Amino acid sequence: MSEAKKESMGMLALMLFLITFITALLLGFVNQVTAPQIAKNNEATRAAAMAEIIPDAEFVEAEPSEVPAPDKETPAIQNIYEAQKDGETVGYCMEVLPSGFGGTLTVVVGINTDGTVAGAKVTSHAETPGLGAKAQSDPTWIVQFAGQAADGSLAVTKDGGTINSITGATITSRAVTLAVNTAASYVQSLAA
Repeated sequence: MSEAKKESMGMLALMLFLITFITALLLGFVNQVTAPQIAKNNEATRAAAMAEIIPDAEFVEAEPSEVPAPDKETPAIQNIYEAQKDGETVGYCMEVLPSGFGGTLTVVVGINTDGTVAGAKVTSHAETPGLGAKAQSDPTWIVQFAGQAADGSLAVTKDGGTINSITGATITSRAVTLAVNTAASYVQSLAA
């Protein structure tokens, strides 16, 4: 290889490094600038979902007590709130992060202290439009969780349970059901 070609390849490698470095710096800067607004938007979305699930309640961030470590059977739980009315705890709301068909879903789940599911709402997902995305966009599907026993035993009908799956999106339906069961089991552990 000639000296000119080696020098040319060296310059190309240096230029590629500089472009990559500058791009990484710009992406880091944009992330720092937008992160606070994204956090505010996520907080507003969560607050709206909780207010819809347990209306007329005041939500106080709860001290998490022994949140189970996430694994294949147990999705992560975060942002746990006590729902209070007239100073009395009437339920709990939390975000549960199960894996669906397209990736992780964020499901806000409410559990009443009387042992029933207050409701659930999918606040973010990467599911297939027109199929799994219906977990968020079809309000007639998600309401079937409200009023169910919060004993951690809910299942979709294909698995012998009472929860009707979204047509063509059984994996997403199972993920939301798992989120509700995980929240129910967590609230049961608080009472124990």
